[in-house]
Amino acid sequence: MKKCPACGKPNKPVATVCAACGAELDNSVKDFDADQGALDATNTLGAPQAPQAPGAPKDPRVPTAPKPPALQ
Repeated sequence: MKKCPACGKPNKPVATVCAACGAELDNSVKDFDADQGALDATNTLGAPQAPQAPGAPKDPRVPTAPKPPALQ
């Protein structure tokens, strides 16, 4: 619904003038995809990121470097 800027009465989306007072209504075409894209771009810059998934456990059968002997 279009809201009249002069009297505030709601009008049909295709109306060019207000049915109540005759004031001219905003008939500009809105590009909602562009508006949403701009909004998404500004919101993602400061948005918290999801935590990273932990790495997979290492295979216990894979040999690792030997550990040095403990000093006493």
